[in-house]
Amino acid sequence: LVKWEESIEDYMAREVLPHIPDAAAFFALQNEVRAAMPHPEQFVPDTLENITAYLREDLCIGAYDGERLGAYFILRYCGRSAHNYAAFLGVPREEWEHWANADSAVVHPDWRGLQRKLLEAALPLVRPGIVGIGATVSPENQYSLNNALACGFVIADRREMYGGYDRYLLKKML
Repeated sequence: LVKWEESIEDYMAREVLPHIPDAAAFFALQNEVRAAMPHPEQFVPDTLENITAYLREDLCIGAYDGERLGAYFILRYCGRSAHNYAAFLGVPREEWEHWANADSAVVHPDWRGLQRKLLEAALPLVRPGIVGIGATVSPENQYSLNNALACGFVIADRREMYGGYDRYLLKKML
């Protein structure tokens, strides 16, 4: 987990060890933001158990104002798991370990504007050997789609995912 201490003038990143309160804060923020969305189906929520595992195993960046979490980004290293978006991008299975998933970007309405900054902050922190990043976004979620495209992602496909939700499948080569 990388913690971003938010201030008006700048952002300061520092690494901290993952712990359950961070997972609970990520989970609570996800649920609060999704509940306030006009179309909550645009975001498929995760479980507390999964978020806890991501904090231990993957790249997670949280934007904080003191102890208050206002936004986060999760980049998952799925390896050869069927959860790796590389599987849907036509990448040969033996290359999946060189791909990561841009899994979740959650921003409280009071903190709008951080989604792209979190993604940009994550890119230099990606594990060595990762050559591409896959992502999904609802075609109706123009804000997230525009942020991903502005960060160099391209639309690779449109398909049903997550039990029947319409999604763009995006990719970015590093």
